[in-house]
Parts: sequence; structure tokens; C-alpha cells
Amino acid sequence: DYIHLLGSRNQVELRQLYAQTDIFVLASVTAADGDMEGQGLVLQEAQASGLPVVSTWHNGIPEGVLIDQSAFLVPEKDVNAIGEKIAYLVTHPTQRQQMGQAGQAFVKDHFDLQILNQQLLALYQSLL
Repeated sequence: DYIHLLGSRNQVELRQLYAQTDIFVLASVTAADGDMEGQGLVLQEAQASGLPVVSTWHNGIPEGVLIDQSAFLVPEKDVNAIGEKIAYLVTHPTQRQQMGQAGQAFVKDHFDLQILNQQLLALYQSLL
């Protein structure tokens, strides 16, 4: 009744879904052959939308969030830990809101395309 796997969505649909959501969960695991996904742009999208994140200690995920400020990270495959963090956020709406605000600020300060482009341009100009 509470979890819906919706498949692929476009950006407009994603924004609408983020607006209807209270918590974003991304539970990544390392494949049997050692393969891992990258840092996951979806984390920045969720944080930019003001959502607190529950995710796993996996590859680049810790670099894409503010640990214990915008996101809770748990060990891979630790279903109990994921459940505990989700339950905590459900029962602490003020904390949920504060984490969402922290995530929005973090994404704005570290992943804003205009700021990143200016930094890249400045780097190139310094090399000339």
C-alpha cells in the first residue's frame, strides 16, 4: 500500500513525484562481481527537491550527501538499519524538514551547474 515501483519517468513526472514524497531511499549494493554504480545523480535531484535521504555506504554515495545532515547512510543489505532510519524520519517530521533544507543548500552550493561552469572556466583561464 505504501511502496510503488513506477519505472522510468521524465523530469516533469519526477518533480511531481518528489513533491509528493517525504523521504527518498536509495539502497545500493555491490554486485557479486564487485561492480558498483557511481554516485547517483538521483541523490542530488532528491536533495534539491528538499527530501531527506536514506541510502547505503556504497561507492561515491557518501560524497554526494551530507552524512547525518541531509542523509542517513547504512551498511549495504542491512534491511533493519534502513527500516530504523525510515521509521525515525517518519516519526520526526521536524528532523525530516531540517535534513531536506540541508540537502537543498548542499546541492545549491556544490552541484549548481552555473557555479560549476564558472569554476571550470576559471580553471581553464588560469591554465592559459
